[in-house]
Amino acid sequence: MIRLLNLLAQSAALAAGWVIWAPAGLGQLQLALVYVLVVWAVAGGITFGAYLAFSLAPLSDLLAEAWLASANAMWLVPGALLLASRWPVAVAVGVAVVINSTRLLASNRAPKGETLAAKRRAARHPEPRLFRYQPAQPVFFSRDTVAAMFGALALQTGVYALAGEYPLLAAVSFATVTAIWVGMSVARGALEARSAIRVPFAAAGILLTLPWTVVLTAVLLHTEIVQEGPVPEPPVIDIGQPPEAPGMTRRVLQRLAHVPPAPVAQAKAASRAAKTVVTRVVDPGPAIGPLARKGVPGVVLRPWPKRALRPPLIVPGARLQLSSTQPLGIPFTGEYELYRTSSRTLPAGAIVKTGTPLEGLYGTTNGGPMDTVAVQTFEPQIDLTYCGKVLVALTSTEAMPVLASMQLVAEGRVEDGGTELMGMNPTPEETLEFQVPHTGRRLLVHAIRILFQRPELDRDKNVRVRVERFTLVPRGR
Repeated sequence: MIRLLNLLAQSAALAAGWVIWAPAGLGQLQLALVYVLVVWAVAGGITFGAYLAFSLAPLSDLLAEAWLASANAMWLVPGALLLASRWPVAVAVGVAVVINSTRLLASNRAPKGETLAAKRRAARHPEPRLFRYQPAQPVFFSRDTVAAMFGALALQTGVYALAGEYPLLAAVSFATVTAIWVGMSVARGALEARSAIRVPFAAAGILLTLPWTVVLTAVLLHTEIVQEGPVPEPPVIDIGQPPEAPGMTRRVLQRLAHVPPAPVAQAKAASRAAKTVVTRVVDPGPAIGPLARKGVPGVVLRPWPKRALRPPLIVPGARLQLSSTQPLGIPFTGEYELYRTSSRTLPAGAIVKTGTPLEGLYGTTNGGPMDTVAVQTFEPQIDLTYCGKVLVALTSTEAMPVLASMQLVAEGRVEDGGTELMGMNPTPEETLEFQVPHTGRRLLVHAIRILFQRPELDRDKNVRVRVERFTLVPRGR
């Protein structure tokens, strides 16, 4: 009766947990089920092999007992993920789950029946012995003392690994010390061989353990892995194809190997330089045959959205006019184009990513020069007929001089605004000044393009720069 009430309580708790947690981790339920079943299958195979080596019970009994006994291994999956959590309480619960699951696994005895050891003793001594001798005192390096020392060493390793945020090593260490010490207790006769399990509701208990561990694993995958984004990679990645996000299993293993520092908020992360990524930009030549190269012909970087400092123009046919006396400040809301200089313009098939050239490093496959272009479009067009110069405020981490050129894309023509040298200031903030050419006709500009190029060193990589804003200064000021 007590066991039945316990199963009913577990069912109610599982239903409540499903209602609360499942909507957040529905996308990870299938993967969590795979993880739990794989661990259960591995533990079941090991348990069946141990039973087969020490018991002569019928094979069907061994299979059934191994299936039931190894069900406790399902808790190792959420236990390891709890050890990888950033909450101290969750880590403590993970330690308890791993130790208890291993204890239950190690304390399982083979089904009752004639064992191989008993059969060998019977064959060796068919009759009872008349005299019995006192066993020798254990020496310092006896089997028991060596096992105890290995258990203590594993315990210390687990504590140090947990303090150093290495959850997988900690889980293995705690499981090892638990298996060693429980095995020593069982060897001394703490548990005797048991008959086949015929306890009512045993199968129902396992059927409840499976959804419990799957739901908890899915929730932990969602909260600890998915919401924090991909695990940071090494500083530089050199690839020849479009970068792909690491798979969930790889991210889980990376998190279990070592817990990375806690991520900052997205607003703060956007203002800081992100990890350095090298994506090889290749020549978009013709694809010939099934083994045609699948390279990246170019990259388009779109910054995070910013709040506009002025209301947008929504009147049909309206045109932004520049005052003849007051400068006009415009925040940069455009995008960046990265491509090989030989392409001249952004090729078709360029990949689109979020960010700026300040946050990533891109390069060409053959070492040829690369262009980094900041493009600010205007819709509707802006009248720069009476504009004398354009001030470009930017942030750069370049330690060597860089060439910056301005182009004004007008109706049917491109006006050259000259070239400036940047990267000479000790501070990352810098303002470049470009002269607007004086033309005899109206200058209606659709876009402002700022081309950045490295003069010599590392010409095959993009310029680490981020444009902040434009300031349009009238003529005569």
